[in-house]
Amino acid sequence: MSSISNMETALLGLLSERPMYPYEIERDVWEHDMRYWTEISLSSIYKVLEKLEKKLLVDVNLTVTDTNKVKKIYSITEKGKKELKERIVEIMSELEITIYQIDLALANLHLLTKEEVNEVLDKYLKSIDERITCYQELEQFFLEHKCPVGNLALSRRRQFLIKAEREWVLSFLDEYNAEAGGEGNQRRLNSPVSGSIT
Repeated sequence: MSSISNMETALLGLLSERPMYPYEIERDVWEHDMRYWTEISLSSIYKVLEKLEKKLLVDVNLTVTDTNKVKKIYSITEKGKKELKERIVEIMSELEITIYQIDLALANLHLLTKEEVNEVLDKYLKSIDERITCYQELEQFFLEHKCPVGNLALSRRRQFLIKAEREWVLSFLDEYNAEAGGEGNQRRLNSPVSGSIT
């Protein structure tokens, strides 16, 4: 079992592409929208780099600029590559159980009226449709820029998951409204978000 965290994995993954200055790492985190699919944030980069350095997973080389400023450039070590590969294999080998906030709401559904349940789940469906649209746009960006298949999978996998969540909501509303003596979800089936993932 690997001894590196998800944040460390994210940074080692970036450094496995090429040595980088911290500002380049920040730029890549921002450009790849990594804060949406990893636990890394811009404020945590320096702390994580220090941990990786102490674990001997990255090397730090100092360079001097024309204005006599010392800059650090980070590169992954052989030990870092080995740890990163072990962690990637570990992550891809087993389904991660995720905690969803909506499960907490469902456990306390009895506190809402039928109208409130339908109203909030309509809002939830709209937010799902917005997310699907965002990931479709991201997929298009990746295709246009001929990004690696792993990057493309980031957008496509999210679409599959979110579309499955949408189908579950529609099914649940049918079941809930039937039990509560209401209408089904026919009005919700005509969403602008449809079609298959390319």
